[in-house]
Amino acid sequence: MAILKNIIVFFLFFNIVFTQSNQQGEILSETPLHPIPEEMTYDEYQDMNRRMNIGIGLAFIPIPGIVHRYAGEKKTAKILSYSTIGGVLALIASSGKEERKWSESDYELFILNEGLDNETRYEKIPIEIAGNDSITYKLNQVYKEISHTGGNRYLGLIGFAAIFVSYYYDVFHGLKKIHDKREAVRFKYGKQLKYSLRPSYDPLVSKTKLNLDFYF
Repeated sequence: MAILKNIIVFFLFFNIVFTQSNQQGEILSETPLHPIPEEMTYDEYQDMNRRMNIGIGLAFIPIPGIVHRYAGEKKTAKILSYSTIGGVLALIASSGKEERKWSESDYELFILNEGLDNETRYEKIPIEIAGNDSITYKLNQVYKEISHTGGNRYLGLIGFAAIFVSYYYDVFHGLKKIHDKREAVRFKYGKQLKYSLRPSYDPLVSKTKLNLDFYF
């Protein structure tokens, strides 16, 4: 009970700290406020306001194609999802079946609980012969051997490569797409603006500023 209480207190403290820090840094991550041109589409507006830090945060979530999906590249995200799913299926197929069999022995076997789940086998190894009929044996326990059948390690390598490449491409190419789309929209419409508003935050004095820039 005490451990559960400490865990709850920790998460409450973490949420409070994260919320406060997020509120202070949110102004810095805001896109500068500009008048929206009449010809700007909603897709372009979304491209301009996508955040790189959100894309990086999404990269830590194990969902195939999530960064490209956030970047608006739904077709690429779907391809990456199928590629990752195919890689997982290839890994599963490469493992094959696991079988447990009793290892063979050249000696006579002494079996306890034969046919039951707790069956135990011992090798009867002769170590001493006294007279004509008296033989002393040493019992050596025999264990089941684990063998894999139907697996293919090359298929496993292909599956692992598909998962790794899909994740790598999704993160790095997805972040590049976010950056390129933002730059494209800003370049297209930025030359038309005569002024802009730039919010800023000074953490030393805890003050928020709004800067008005005019272009001549």
